[in-house]
Amino acid sequence: MTATLRQDVTALLAANLQLTRGGFTLDVQLTLAPGEVLALLGPNGSGKSTVLDLLAGLATPDTGTVTLGGATLTAPGRLVAPENRAIGLLGQEPLLFPHLSARANVAFALRVGEAQLNAASARVQADRWLDRVGLAGLGSNLPGALSGGQQQRVALARALAAGPRVLLLDEPMAALDAETAPFIRQLIREQLAETGTSAIIVTHDIVDAVVLADRVAVLHHGALIDEGTTAAVLAAPQNPFVAALAGVNLVVGTAQDGAVVAPDGRTFWVRPADAAALSPATPAREAPGSGTPAPAAPAPVAAVFRPASVVVHTERPHHASPRNVWSARVRSIEPGTGGVRLRTSGDPEVIAELTPAAVADLGLQVGSTVWLSVKATDVSAYRR
Repeated sequence: MTATLRQDVTALLAANLQLTRGGFTLDVQLTLAPGEVLALLGPNGSGKSTVLDLLAGLATPDTGTVTLGGATLTAPGRLVAPENRAIGLLGQEPLLFPHLSARANVAFALRVGEAQLNAASARVQADRWLDRVGLAGLGSNLPGALSGGQQQRVALARALAAGPRVLLLDEPMAALDAETAPFIRQLIREQLAETGTSAIIVTHDIVDAVVLADRVAVLHHGALIDEGTTAAVLAAPQNPFVAALAGVNLVVGTAQDGAVVAPDGRTFWVRPADAAALSPATPAREAPGSGTPAPAAPAPVAAVFRPASVVVHTERPHHASPRNVWSARVRSIEPGTGGVRLRTSGDPEVIAELTPAAVADLGLQVGSTVWLSVKATDVSAYRR
């Protein structure tokens, strides 16, 4: 089945892409509005970079089309060359010409891009672009004399100076250090807004989506499985990858008596406001040839709760308040944003977040048997 990302008759970019390589199949439809920034999220191997290559003309789909402003760039028997697409690509590596100065790198885009400026005008405009990205006075420097962050700024100036109608960004902050990445991220945001450039950013970092994107889409096994505003997608994650990005535990199962039953049989009671919404809503179907209703297929539901809401015990706890309690083994102990993350056994795994002192006090090690509990009032639920 073809996954469809929001159809929009006013779209600047529209793509319908199908590609099979070995055991991997990509089947995606997407649109991008003028001035819109879309974050494309997904685990490694889901096809994110492949989508960018197909849009940029660096790869050819088995079937499908790519149109930009109504002009066909990719279609059966037609493939417009990458340099003629008005689609720019900025990746993890700046890929600057090492023998050209920063100014000459940017001027190159101004001479061969939409502007088609002469050499003198291109140099003047290149200095203006370098100034915009905070590199005034460094135009004569070769890339080897610049830091990684400075090189990425030159690459951004060059990409935008070419005047693309759509800019594709493939993990542009991945190779940057923790101090440089926030600056480049904000710079990209400002320049995209100032130039009105539409963009698609491939990223593993939810901060990129929050800061840069108007909308996010989630790619999994070559198909788009979710789409919407960043807040909406993270509030109701549809798969474990998105749940991990959102920093929550996700249990996808079936509804039973106002609770969510996990694949391994654990029952997760949820807050009362959500429990009512989990009541069966799928109507019974008539069994073929019987004339009588067949049992309705259980609708998938999901329970979501934060790792910090999971309490870890070494013995079975007894609480008066409604809680979910179960036994598990510690599979790994990892650094976390709020302390230490404990990954525990089960289908699905559940992550608990503790302080380092609590881990030491409880004497926890990989392989330890623990009891976990989480208040029902801390567990939200929704229908998928």
